[in-house]
Amino acid sequence: GTKIESVANRYTFVWKGSVEKNKQKLESKIQVVLDEISQVIEEDNKEKEETAIAPALTSEELNRKIQAINEILKEKGVPKRLEKKVEKLQNEALPKLAEYEEHLRIMGERNSYSKTDRDATFMRLKEDHMKNGQLKPAYNLQLSTEKNFITNFTVHQRPGDTVTYKHHMDSFNEKYEHYPDVAIADAGYGSAENYEFLDKNGIEIYVKYNYFHKEQSQKFKLDVSRVENLHYNCKDDYFVCPMGQKMTPVGHAWRKSDLGYKYQITCYQAQNCVGCPIRGACNKQKGNRCIEVNHKLFIYKQKARENLLSEKGKELRGRRCSEVEQTFGQLKWNKKFKRYLLRGLEKVSIETAILALAHNFQKLSVLLSNLDVYQGKTDLLMNWLNLKLFVYSILTVHPSNPKITNIYCSKIKEAA
Repeated sequence: GTKIESVANRYTFVWKGSVEKNKQKLESKIQVVLDEISQVIEEDNKEKEETAIAPALTSEELNRKIQAINEILKEKGVPKRLEKKVEKLQNEALPKLAEYEEHLRIMGERNSYSKTDRDATFMRLKEDHMKNGQLKPAYNLQLSTEKNFITNFTVHQRPGDTVTYKHHMDSFNEKYEHYPDVAIADAGYGSAENYEFLDKNGIEIYVKYNYFHKEQSQKFKLDVSRVENLHYNCKDDYFVCPMGQKMTPVGHAWRKSDLGYKYQITCYQAQNCVGCPIRGACNKQKGNRCIEVNHKLFIYKQKARENLLSEKGKELRGRRCSEVEQTFGQLKWNKKFKRYLLRGLEKVSIETAILALAHNFQKLSVLLSNLDVYQGKTDLLMNWLNLKLFVYSILTVHPSNPKITNIYCSKIKEAA
């Protein structure tokens, strides 16, 4: 995966944290005004319950309450000061609250978006012209390659690679009607959720986890505080601490990741850590050492480790570095594609599809020009392949958009 900057302006950000904080402050001010109005017009207890605001106030609820207050004010004579507060509530607070709700609706699960490209999310890019780690509106582009040919791509709005993996593999399945037999990826995709997805779909796991390279160092192997270095007895279900003491299970619990994935962990605790000579290096807990283990993830990592350290795994790891990284180098540096020209997720996906086709045509032309059987026939063959692959790619990229498909197909027919 890589980040491609959006065409949106760089300083048009809207942050979810700021919107939520300001919305909460506005709701508190509205609550104070409504409480004051309730006291002035001396409503009974039932009417006060109808006029009061819930902590999570919406613009529709506020609008209904303002209308109810206006009807009461028409029947009773009230000071002008109170009428001005109600007018200010309707003309200023209500539109602002609706604006905050619109911001949160556009963002959804994201933490930011750009006002000039609402589908773009602010991410940290390698191209930092200000040299201060400035976030820019961008998209997260994921590619699958085979012998330097781009076989699949997906464009995402979240900066993390872990959450994009399942959607990317499902996209591959939709295009080719099957999942790949083998999946090789870097440590950014190694998670329990992704490992479980690969296992269920019969895909060989060659995906690194976050400390795959680090665990092969001598320093890591001698670190007694790492759970990975503790001996585990699978038959009797207990760990052995560095001093030879058994750590037996004391309970189970369920955890939920930021992405909503639920998994079970088992807690193991040592029997007695008092007076242990290596306690300072082993752990910094106040009582007896306690560890949490996700056994399903433990098994998946063990399987991935065996695959990655095999001869086939070493070959695939080398190919991944040479193929995928070279492809991104061709797109971003040789073709100078570091920023999208269109706005919106749908248009950006089409722009990426055309770029991927250009890359594949270039690779194919070089491949065919080196074959003796196609000498002198390369131009004719390439024209035929361009027509077939271009129509197929547009139909597979956006089959749900007939308008765009008809435009491209009509242009191809005119050219033909």
